[in-house]
Amino acid sequence: MSSAGVEKRGSATTVKACDSCRKRKRRCLWTAGASSCNHCMQLKEQCTTTHVRRQRAKPQKKDRVVEYERRIQNLESLLQERSAAQPRVQEQPLEPADMSVPLSTWVDNLRSEVDAFPDSAPNVDPESYEYQLESPDQEPLSAQTTNSNLPKDSGEDTTFQVLGGFEPSADFQVEAALLQDPYFQLAPADSLPPDPTSTNCNAYLPPPELGTSLLKEFLVDINTVFPLYRPHNIAEHLRICYIGLTDGSALAWASTYVVLGLAHRSRSLSAVATPEDDQLADWYLCKILPTVSGLLVSPPSFGLVQCLLAMGLLIRSSRHITPYNIYILTALRIAQCIAYGSEDGFIMGCNPDIEQQRRVFWLAFILDTDENIFSNIPMTHQRGDITAAIPSEDLQDSLGTVTAAEGTLRVNFFDLRVRLALLQSEAIEQFLSIKARKRTPQETLATAQILLKNLEKWRNNELFSRTPEELFQLLYRSDLIHTLGVEGSYFATVFRLQAFLVMGMDPLVNPFSAENLKRLAAQKKHECYKDAKHFLGLLSTTPHEGIGSCLVLKRPLVAALVTVLAHHIHSPQEAPSPVKMREYSEILCSMGSMVQDGQDIEFQRARDLAISLFTRIQMGPSKGESSRQMLQTLTSVDPR
Repeated sequence: MSSAGVEKRGSATTVKACDSCRKRKRRCLWTAGASSCNHCMQLKEQCTTTHVRRQRAKPQKKDRVVEYERRIQNLESLLQERSAAQPRVQEQPLEPADMSVPLSTWVDNLRSEVDAFPDSAPNVDPESYEYQLESPDQEPLSAQTTNSNLPKDSGEDTTFQVLGGFEPSADFQVEAALLQDPYFQLAPADSLPPDPTSTNCNAYLPPPELGTSLLKEFLVDINTVFPLYRPHNIAEHLRICYIGLTDGSALAWASTYVVLGLAHRSRSLSAVATPEDDQLADWYLCKILPTVSGLLVSPPSFGLVQCLLAMGLLIRSSRHITPYNIYILTALRIAQCIAYGSEDGFIMGCNPDIEQQRRVFWLAFILDTDENIFSNIPMTHQRGDITAAIPSEDLQDSLGTVTAAEGTLRVNFFDLRVRLALLQSEAIEQFLSIKARKRTPQETLATAQILLKNLEKWRNNELFSRTPEELFQLLYRSDLIHTLGVEGSYFATVFRLQAFLVMGMDPLVNPFSAENLKRLAAQKKHECYKDAKHFLGLLSTTPHEGIGSCLVLKRPLVAALVTVLAHHIHSPQEAPSPVKMREYSEILCSMGSMVQDGQDIEFQRARDLAISLFTRIQMGPSKGESSRQMLQTLTSVDPR
């Protein structure tokens, strides 16, 4: 074909994708007769194609052989230079062994010398980690660092007496210090602290390259939306830990470990996740939990508030049975005790960073309020006592903003979270508090309608106006998970209010329990159906091969799934498509992975209820009686 003729698409001399698809490295799909590809048509973008001709490269086999020979010669010369630069051993060669000494004597001497050496690395075995502990005070096998050659009757005092005087920390063990200081010597026994505590973390640190990578993932994927730390402050703190100059407190190492644990948790949700990421995140958590008693008796400080909030975030995304809201409540109370008497309301320390203190306060308020939606616990901090500026009203506070990978979408997740938390706190005060029980039903209904309109107004923003497919194209994977978290909090709030109105306006009724979900599923009309459908659609679009994101959202997740399935049962004319049924099946499989440990019996019952509703839709209305019997069977879970 001549160059003047019309070139066929997909030929060897032309590109096979439009400019937009080639830039985003995706497959360019065209429909017959269309003027643009499917992706550009869906995103309403201009579809342009730049035709590029490339000359076929001539074979260069001979040149490659010459290049390989040159590289081998360079490598040999480099090895010779490195070998010559190695220091020479000045000592005399070892003398031959004395054959008159029995071999058993040599073995006994070697064993005694090895036992006398200090540990040079932590006893870390992530594969031996188990998700649950037999008791809250028991540390996992991989986190135990007690020396095995100590006498049995010495107890904990002997163990900590050996480890107590090491650097960089007087309260931590010494693996990292031994690696960093070749001239380190053990301190004499009389200089050791007389009364050591049992709140020690193991001063283990990953290699510097891995530590730098984990810090970067924490700052980009977590700290952007949950601004716990100033990036330069936490980076400087980790640098001090690596060079062995920490102040020796339990707070210093707990702050380091919680950052590394959150980074591993974030990596476990990425596209390159491995099972070891979740195991290492839980391992760091188990290293921190024994230090909780030491943290709680330490002097109140802004760093302690940050550390407790980070622990709450780490526990919330794990299988650990420890309730994370205890740490959130404690952090918020400590912040109140420190800052309540000041005029600004946030003065913690001699050189306070007011902007960062405001961020941390709002983060604690967000986490506390979000948890209170699922329970009847009163608010720790009332809305009337808040003096901090809302992030969007503070011009210098720009942290928390996420920008799309492509396009002009720019969303301040932190501002959305703060405004939603204020609406959630209003709902708790107006409907779930003791004071709200004295109102008449007419007043309560009118207040609920106003609050539901405010929630709908809050949801009317650029982020939630996009479809799940558009968000999948525009946002990064970590930002999609944060979007899913905001959507889950919004749905939980609306579901709580609608269930409150349907179930007799009784604030003591928890609609997220399996029994009350079953009562709500029997209702013919579900006001939360559209919100639940949108939430599940976003969850199906967001990759959730790892169940970390589902662990955080398991209560709104099962409530949304029951709402959608019950709506389809009571509205047969709106039967779900096969694609939707497959999505619901995948969600049920993810929920099944979360109940394998058998700790949350209530969640198991709620999942069994969702399975029975799903099965009822598959069987059709003609199998209604048998499905009702199945419903009664599946919702009765054996606590064993």
